[in-house]
Amino acid sequence: MILSAEQAVALAAKPAVVVPTRSLQAGLAAMVAYDGSRSAEENASTMRDAAAAVATGAVTIASRDVQLDGLAVRRGDYLGLLEGEPVVGGKDFDEVAQAVVERLLAEPHDVLTLLTGEDEPSLERLLNEVEKRHPQLELEVHSGGQPLYHLLISAE
Repeated sequence: MILSAEQAVALAAKPAVVVPTRSLQAGLAAMVAYDGSRSAEENASTMRDAAAAVATGAVTIASRDVQLDGLAVRRGDYLGLLEGEPVVGGKDFDEVAQAVVERLLAEPHDVLTLLTGEDEPSLERLLNEVEKRHPQLELEVHSGGQPLYHLLISAE
């Protein structure tokens, strides 16, 4: 995608800059930083900084049995990812999601954004636990509709 975007920029009639990101969450953070009154270069710099400041996590379903770095996850179990790397697995969505959130919040952050997937899980238990453990944290929940990830998470 990044190479295609860079080729499109080369053909664009208006000034444009590609701000490469490796996750949907980082891309959204970059988009929020956009300001139409700034130049393309100023926006690109601000957007790159915003994308770099985001810590990302996700919860999906394991498509096969896997053993990674001592983490054993069975096909059909929930799989928690941190920055794209598997960190936790289990049968209970809330436990896996909570473990990912806690790892994301090991570093101080002000905002936690949750994007629910196509098969929206109930977040009541997770949200209650996050609010209890991190009362100062601003929580945002949005329907993302993504088909493969039950939950995408970003901490800023």
